[in-house]
Amino acid sequence: MEVKILNIYNNEASPGSDLKGSHGEAFVITVSEKKILLDTGLNPEVLMHNMAGLEVEPDEIKKLFISHGHIDHTGGLIAFLESRTSSGPIPIVAHPDVREPKAIKGAGSLSPIGFPELSPALLETVEFQLSREPVEILPGLHSIGEIPLDERPEKPGLEPQAYHKINDQWEQDPILDDLSLALKTDQGLVIITGCCHAGLLNTCAKARRIFDDKIHAVIGGTHMMRYSDEEVEHVGDVLERDYATPQIYLNHCTGKKAVEQLRKRFGPDIVHDCFVGSELKYNC
Repeated sequence: MEVKILNIYNNEASPGSDLKGSHGEAFVITVSEKKILLDTGLNPEVLMHNMAGLEVEPDEIKKLFISHGHIDHTGGLIAFLESRTSSGPIPIVAHPDVREPKAIKGAGSLSPIGFPELSPALLETVEFQLSREPVEILPGLHSIGEIPLDERPEKPGLEPQAYHKINDQWEQDPILDDLSLALKTDQGLVIITGCCHAGLLNTCAKARRIFDDKIHAVIGGTHMMRYSDEEVEHVGDVLERDYATPQIYLNHCTGKKAVEQLRKRFGPDIVHDCFVGSELKYNC
């Protein structure tokens, strides 16, 4: 069985293409001809433009997976839902806290950055499937579930200005709703992330604990833009020592500096570009 992973939304588009880059992330993952959409990016117009340019029909998507509730991963959701003509609700797989109020602090005030509010009509078109535990999304494709604070010994990829509301009080957000996917392939696990706020190394460790398999590749955002050079080097050390240096396709919130540092260390045969329009194929 062949699985395809197509990047349809990211900060940068493939050079020379008519696709658009914009802050955020989204992938279409095809398993046995069934397509799921991982996240919806920030800008609805960019999402729909790229879907059209990559010939992805909204009605082809059979399930949504939301990595976490931030707007740069959910901003295109309403446009996507409104574009569908299929009857019956589409499942949305996510963490139970994905719709909690979230905000970003700047210039002394908080601005909302959380899950979009769906109208009653749109709520009729979705079916939320919420779980903190690992769940199978499609054959061989699993959410690895919540990574609690006591399972994050390595540096997470948190945003210090990100807040969430607990009991009507705004507090710094540990982003426990952060979820990633693990795809079982013939070569090992392929980890697919949205922002990987739990931390890339913590995410890899949990995936290996669950599935007891080597990690072949990591794909997506890893929120290392605030990591120091020493912290990025430590990530490289652990990937090399504990995971036999998986293939790396990092983008979005990883930060260009971190990507280039890893590429300088491991070379272009290990650290690859991952633009809008990039497609990866695996045998499972």
